[in-house]
Amino acid sequence: MFEPARSVREVIAFSLLALTGCTVGPDYTPPAAPEPVAPIFYGEDPELESLAQWWRSFQDPLLAELVEEGLRAAPSLEAARQRIIAARASREQVEAGFYPQFSADGSYTWSRGWSGSGHTGGWDKRLSASADARWEIDIFGGIRRSVEKAEAEEAALAYTFQDLRIALAADIAEAYVQVRQYTAQIAIAEANLALQERNLSRVQKRVESGDLPRYDLVTAESQVSQTRSSIPTYRQQRAAAQFRLDQLVGRTPHATEPRLSETLDALQLPEARPKVPANELLRRRADIRQAEEKVRAQNAALGVAIASIYPTFSLNGSIGLSSPDLSPWSAYTRSVSFGPAVAWNIFGFGTWRKQIESARATLEATIQDYRATVLTAYQEAETAWLAYYNETCRTEDLQRTVQTCAQALDIADKLYEFGEKDIEDVLSRQSALLSAQETLITHHATLFTDIITLYKALGGGWSDEEKTEDR
Repeated sequence: MFEPARSVREVIAFSLLALTGCTVGPDYTPPAAPEPVAPIFYGEDPELESLAQWWRSFQDPLLAELVEEGLRAAPSLEAARQRIIAARASREQVEAGFYPQFSADGSYTWSRGWSGSGHTGGWDKRLSASADARWEIDIFGGIRRSVEKAEAEEAALAYTFQDLRIALAADIAEAYVQVRQYTAQIAIAEANLALQERNLSRVQKRVESGDLPRYDLVTAESQVSQTRSSIPTYRQQRAAAQFRLDQLVGRTPHATEPRLSETLDALQLPEARPKVPANELLRRRADIRQAEEKVRAQNAALGVAIASIYPTFSLNGSIGLSSPDLSPWSAYTRSVSFGPAVAWNIFGFGTWRKQIESARATLEATIQDYRATVLTAYQEAETAWLAYYNETCRTEDLQRTVQTCAQALDIADKLYEFGEKDIEDVLSRQSALLSAQETLITHHATLFTDIITLYKALGGGWSDEEKTEDR
């Protein structure tokens, strides 16, 4: 005889027994990173707070404003943020597999048949309703591994988002430096053009008075034309950098132009403190953390593949109700069923073995991708530091070159006034000064770009707190 209370106790006992099952597949252990043979960088340890918002170390409120505006408004970051939300929803969907799943349906129908001589009777009416429940018991950990995989994939997307932040902040700062660089080059070219036009006027007067041959006038005019022709090129380069900056901060062309008029002289070069222990670099670089999460996800995927070779157990139940019409309750047909069920793909013809083999190979490939990412990080960080360090070694010589070129021009100009030098020597000194000034400006811009690249290589531009908030 059917005893509901006893049957329920048996189902509960089965469920408790099933929940004591195991989780198949290897438990995750972080992959081993390549060990550097020597300490990375020189100098003092960096302050992590300054790495998180490194652009503030330039002591330029406008640069900080533009970077933070871009981090708020860039469409690429918003798209990445929405992908994290989608991944979170997918992970929660997988987690729902831990709980019973319910479904229900119902219908009320009218039906009538016809024969060759006409209809066979009146309308048949039927009411039916049913409810089903299924609870898969995760004995071998397939669902747990699936949840672990989804969590790792969500975390990887969060680190991808942070990597995009890092790249965006660096790109905005580099575009900002370029705008200032071309502004400075325009100013230098215009100042030299004014000086050359003054010399041209002097030469023209002396040619008209017969003191100099017309050759000197043509030579001076040639130099003026050459310098004047370079200014539109610099203006075009500045406009291109300006439009790129507008796009990076999520604005249309010319949006930020009214705020940018200073040259590189107004931008302060921060003090570099580039020494970072290798293990700290592994923690700071978002791309390394992302690669590690991919390893964790694939390790869980291997567990899912292994779990698929084992049977799945579930508790199933259903309740049904039907009636030929809206009859009294006593006329309704009722049914109820519940109990455990098992499903096992015994004859898979080796497909599940190949799935496991594929998952193992993919895991090994993902580990090697992680190692390659670490090696790339070491290379980028060391190269960025050496590029910045070696560029700083040029500063004093380039500054001295500008000073000596200016002094040589001053001397040549005075000697020209006394008739002891010809105009070609003066024009040559002017060209040398212009070239030295442009080289110094390019050097200053390279210094800023190199230190921006260094901050980026060190993983600057984010913190674990920001990642937690984004998730």
